[in-house]
Amino acid sequence: MREQNLIEIFSRVHGTRPFGADAEIVPFGGTNLLVSTDSFSEREDFLFGLDPEAMGKVMAYGAISDILACGAKPEFLVQAWNVDASHDERFYERVAQGIKQVVSHYGAKIVGGDIGSAKEWCWTATVFAASASPVRRIAARRVDFDLYATGPFGVANVAAFLARPVSEPALRDPVPGNALFATDTSGGFFDAVENIRRVNAGIRIDVDVERALAPGIAHGLPAGVEPGWALVGGVGEYELLFAVPQGERIEGAIRIGSGGFRAGCDTEIRIMSGEKSGHMSAPPPDYRAIPSENWLDATVAYWHSLGL
Repeated sequence: MREQNLIEIFSRVHGTRPFGADAEIVPFGGTNLLVSTDSFSEREDFLFGLDPEAMGKVMAYGAISDILACGAKPEFLVQAWNVDASHDERFYERVAQGIKQVVSHYGAKIVGGDIGSAKEWCWTATVFAASASPVRRIAARRVDFDLYATGPFGVANVAAFLARPVSEPALRDPVPGNALFATDTSGGFFDAVENIRRVNAGIRIDVDVERALAPGIAHGLPAGVEPGWALVGGVGEYELLFAVPQGERIEGAIRIGSGGFRAGCDTEIRIMSGEKSGHMSAPPPDYRAIPSENWLDATVAYWHSLGL
């Protein structure tokens, strides 16, 4: 899948601006309407091994996380189901129950949708919210900042490495209203960093790998697999990555780095891992464009490209 190229084509044709924020932000009725659409399938989103309710929770939270990254709570969700013949009605009912649990957690409502058929089932959701001052990927102010995450990273990618089911996501609150910029990590940690770098000229970010990784993640990894590789992989963990003005503490989140802006300079993403320091100079691999048997090799190559 050439996702980046296709997004650029569609945005040019339709006149949208897809990279400035996790959700599309549309001025409407004196405020801003936030709109985000996501599709999920068992194979592409690593849902194998999960019971149906857990699948529903992962998918619903994945769809909602774009709204949370804009500093808002979802209000309405419209869904479209393409079902296949390999699952019975009880399976889909149980998935729907998981979806409802997450949507209800945020006080949102499911208001309609559509049903079709496909060779492999998939679920698509469009989520709506309203916000007077949404948080974008583009920094609201170019000041020194501390970089925070709503939780640690790497667990989902380790599960994929070891062919184990991913965990159900923790249901996070929206990023704080004073966030300078934010994004979710539906495509993995380095993909999220790339989302921020892409739209903020002259940004400098220092990332502490040890703080970003989930504690104890090295336990159980095969010999020769470095924990830091789990930050490269593209399995969605749906934690939120955001920055606040330097020195403003955020309770319940993890400070994983710092940064600032330099006018007229190139972006600089420095990655610190123990005593080593490297630089992110290219986007992470798109695993949907790589045969699955080559994922690990692509991960290793990218980690070494950082100079670590």
